[in-house]
Amino acid sequence: MKVLLKIADTIDAINSRIGRIFAWILLPMILLTAYEVFRRYVLNSPTIWAWELIVQIWGLMLMTCGGYCFWRGGFVRVDVLYNKFPQKIKYIIGIVTCVLLFICMAITFIYGWNMFYVSFTRNERIGSVWGSPMWTIRFWVPLGAFLMGIQGISELIKYVAALLGIRELKVNSDEVAEAIEQVKATERLPDEEKEGGDQ
Repeated sequence: MKVLLKIADTIDAINSRIGRIFAWILLPMILLTAYEVFRRYVLNSPTIWAWELIVQIWGLMLMTCGGYCFWRGGFVRVDVLYNKFPQKIKYIIGIVTCVLLFICMAITFIYGWNMFYVSFTRNERIGSVWGSPMWTIRFWVPLGAFLMGIQGISELIKYVAALLGIRELKVNSDEVAEAIEQVKATERLPDEEKEGGDQ
């Protein structure tokens, strides 16, 4: 089990690094969007390439950051019933979820890889004036499925270890919530409880 936990830690480190790196792709996407809006509405001279490039960048960020989001626990879960279950039941639910996710990601990877391969061999292009390669966008699907799939394996290992009492599950911190708390502390904003009490 120690070897499996080391594999899980390695997968976590890979998705953490990839997620942190590819999250920065949002910045050039925002700059490109602002540039295109300026060209289109101020100069009345839109580009033929900006929108397609923005879509490709968005697809890349979305698919590469999925494993990171899963590692962080950032996907939606209905907690109304989940929080009422005993811890062991939560671990079993986590194990079943990881197995189902891995199966779905394996199917998505195979299907996505076939689509990418056909698109790449035909040098498929987007039907537009710029005509950028379609196979680049198609490649993001198997890439994202692979990263999500291996993160599913990591989570499965951690849930089994927690169920066996070998290791406790770590709750990965929510960076957005931490940033909000830092802003509240810096700006001396009232807490939600105080706001509720004043009304």
